Amino acid sequence: MMIKNFILTVFLLVCISAYVNSQTTVGLSGATSVSLDGDVIRSYVYGYSNIISPSFTLTGVSIGGTILNGGKGGSVSVDTSIFKLDTARGIFKVFPTYFFNYFDFKADTNQGFNVNATSLSSVFMPTFIVEYEETNGQEGFQYGKDTLLGYVNLAQLPYTLSKQETTLKVDDEDFTVYQVNLTSSGSKYANLFQMVFYVSGAPIDLADNRLSAEQSKVDILINGYYGSNNVKDCAINGNSITAGCISTGPSTNSNSRLALTSFYATVGLDFSLSGDGEINVDGTPLNAGFSWVSNAQVKVDGSSDVKTVNIFANTTASDADGQVFGSASVNGALSGKIFSKFLVHSFDVVRPDTLLWDPSIGASVDNSATAAIFSFGLILSLVLFVLFL
Repeated sequence: MMIKNFILTVFLLVCISAYVNSQTTVGLSGATSVSLDGDVIRSYVYGYSNIISPSFTLTGVSIGGTILNGGKGGSVSVDTSIFKLDTARGIFKVFPTYFFNYFDFKADTNQGFNVNATSLSSVFMPTFIVEYEETNGQEGFQYGKDTLLGYVNLAQLPYTLSKQETTLKVDDEDFTVYQVNLTSSGSKYANLFQMVFYVSGAPIDLADNRLSAEQSKVDILINGYYGSNNVKDCAINGNSITAGCISTGPSTNSNSRLALTSFYATVGLDFSLSGDGEINVDGTPLNAGFSWVSNAQVKVDGSSDVKTVNIFANTTASDADGQVFGSASVNGALSGKIFSKFLVHSFDVVRPDTLLWDPSIGASVDNSATAAIFSFGLILSLVLFVLFL
């Protein structure tokens, strides 16, 4: 009987461990190919640099037409999606900045030579982990109204970058699925903050989410904020953010909660907000914008149990509050007429050990898909290439 109970206990622990690990990151083993359904296959090329702080680029050119133009009947059509993560700009470290550029080019040779082009440019930029106490009676963190207990400046953290990939098949064509991990590093902040990016060369199902070849799923993890991998670099100074400070370290406040501040911005195209946790970009034939789930997975009190908690979202203009939490970096990342919003996502749990949130970003022509658009400009070399085909 004791042996039986021991075996059952070990089995349950293994199952629990597998479930907990799966909530930490989906992983490529969970990716399965699905039908194209109007999407295209993309050939992505991965680029990497680590001069000041790590960055990567995934450039995907469509094969056999585009999601807007089929590329048939006397026309030449090609589009490209470029996902790019920066943690440095020039010689300066910056907030993790996730760009996406979509550019569609069609040259119609049926009646002369007509050229049509569509482009989209925008960015998602998480800036601070905020520790606060809810004191104003309104759900979620409101700067200047709730008590600011501490913060981590995501621009100041040291990072490492790693990549995995796998090959799948659709319509007898191979394509690649990428997983890129940005993880805080060093003896003081190891694994405190992580962003896991998934990009696929064709549509896939990933953790019950459909991901098109123009989209990127992002897992955002905060791990051990209240533990030994969040070392105090400066003291909290009221409601002020100290320039150059990495972290204030955690407080001992028993009612402490966490929030994540970020920015979403577009170039040349305004966007509208939905009460259902969605931003929709206006003036484009694509389904574009930024959306977030209304809950997060957490572990608390040293337990291995994974719980689901609500997220309170506060979306405002990039005004005075946004300036405190890094809005100037948006203007440094993009050029042109910029539309931006300051986002605060607050997690409804007291002193979590780990926290996982997974918004989806990208572009789609399918109105049922979850989407968002990011970028860093037009691709002149692609245009020249197509013009001289």
